Amino acid sequence: MKELFGIAALALSLGANIPYIIETIKGHVKPERISWLLWTLLGLTYYFSALFADGATLFTFGELIGPVIIFLLALKFGVGGRSRFDLISLTVALIAFALLFVVEGILIGLLLALIIDGIGAMLTIRKLLIDPSSESKWFWGIGAMSGMLAVLSLTTYNVETLLFPVYVILLSSFVFIKANPTKGKGSSQLKKL
Repeated sequence: MKELFGIAALALSLGANIPYIIETIKGHVKPERISWLLWTLLGLTYYFSALFADGATLFTFGELIGPVIIFLLALKFGVGGRSRFDLISLTVALIAFALLFVVEGILIGLLLALIIDGIGAMLTIRKLLIDPSSESKWFWGIGAMSGMLAVLSLTTYNVETLLFPVYVILLSSFVFIKANPTKGKGSSQLKKL
């Protein structure tokens, strides 16, 4: 049963990218460029780690595809990446990213990855609070469900196994609640990001 929850979590996680990509192309969603750059870098790290450690390469490659496509779309349709705040955030994230390759310990590596992910999340939330219509309700709602299924798929419950899926549930739920496709009040302010 736990394996089925894991497969369902992966399927939902992959499937969530489809509405995000469609909504981005249609101009309804405005991806935050630095966020998606950071999430792509983390995905590449996970993929190559799995590749060299004979890990779950299909799973990690599947998890990498969405962020890569969305990052490339963000270059054309997205916002952010030019402000001083964005550049300082990117610098801090890249320092944490570099530390990933020199620190030892699973928990420290996980915390660094969460810091990088959290910086991306912070930039997306900042954009969302300026314009609630700039994010996809579908993507984040499905992401929250995927995180819940990931928790149910765990065979061991400890800090290391719970930290990321609980983070995904909290982040995705917050953005899902705040995203409002009909409330586009700050579109002009997004251009300043």
